[in-house]
Amino acid sequence: MNSRRLHRGIIYLGAVLLAFSITVLSAYTLSAQSPERSFARANDTYKNADYQRAAQMYEEILASGVEAEEVYFNLGNCYYKLGNMAAAILNYERAQRLDPTDEDIDFNLALAQSRITDKIDPAPQFFIIKWWRLFVALATPSAWSLVGVVLVWLFIIAAALFFIVRSPSLKKALFATGMILVFFAVLMFTFAFQQQNKATSAIVFASSVVIKSEPQEESKDLFVLHEGTKIDVLGTDGEWCKVRIADGSVGWMRMNTMRII
Repeated sequence: MNSRRLHRGIIYLGAVLLAFSITVLSAYTLSAQSPERSFARANDTYKNADYQRAAQMYEEILASGVEAEEVYFNLGNCYYKLGNMAAAILNYERAQRLDPTDEDIDFNLALAQSRITDKIDPAPQFFIIKWWRLFVALATPSAWSLVGVVLVWLFIIAAALFFIVRSPSLKKALFATGMILVFFAVLMFTFAFQQQNKATSAIVFASSVVIKSEPQEESKDLFVLHEGTKIDVLGTDGEWCKVRIADGSVGWMRMNTMRII
């Protein structure tokens, strides 16, 4: 009798564990597929010209923790269709941050920027500095750091071989190779540092905002910015931010009138 009950208990426990495993596996599979399914449904909604609903669906995907340039790009397209240029530019900028080489993002961003009020001519830059900044922006800080680490390991291998080989010509070649690897490793870490410490950018989200000379309402009015203008955030003081625009002008504005890219 006891052995029969034990046998039934084992079978029952096995069935429970099997059902639990299937449930967990199904939930995992569903969660793994849900961002792709949600993205596909949002795309279908966009194709049906329901831009408000599609924008909401893309926002929900981003709120779930997914961060992809395709989602930001499509969300920017929704807001562009809805006439919300500030939100369109914000999401195009976020997409460009993830993929700075995508020409479609560049084109749509320029198109949205052409429809905002402020047309600010950027401060002139020496062409070498401009090229340098464009090149640094091609990858994320972690990507540049990874390349730097690989180059350091290659230098270590070259250094080890330098002390092993006996041929003078081979030693010279390894020494030259090591110096080149060190130079490029330092360059990669410099790129990573500059990317990590570059100024935070934001988009103006107020219809118009007066830029002040100091972080207080009673201070002098410097200039006015309008919705959709991109700014660099240089520092904060309470609910105020010190900002710089493309032509180099600097002033203060309230945090609640902008959204960080």
